[in-house]
Amino acid sequence: MNRFIKGLTYGFSRNLGKKDRIVRAIISMAIIASWYFGIISGVLGIVSGILAIMVLGTAATARCGINYMANISTVSKHEQEHLSKKGIKFEK
Repeated sequence: MNRFIKGLTYGFSRNLGKKDRIVRAIISMAIIASWYFGIISGVLGIVSGILAIMVLGTAATARCGINYMANISTVSKHEQEHLSKKGIKFEK
């Protein structure tokens, strides 16, 4: 893993679990593919594309600002144990 990605994902507390990240990535990639292949276009395509990129960013960094403000963490107990062993911070 390169230094940039490691800094993004390990530099601060996580609040997204693995399953949540996978779902977000799949949904955002589906929206981006829909825009690319012309299924959605115009203003709807632009707005949904921007939102998809934002959601993909939260999946990549394992950190969601909305979850943080709502004090929600989807990190499972098993993931918490695994992250603790590696010394990675996470929201409880």
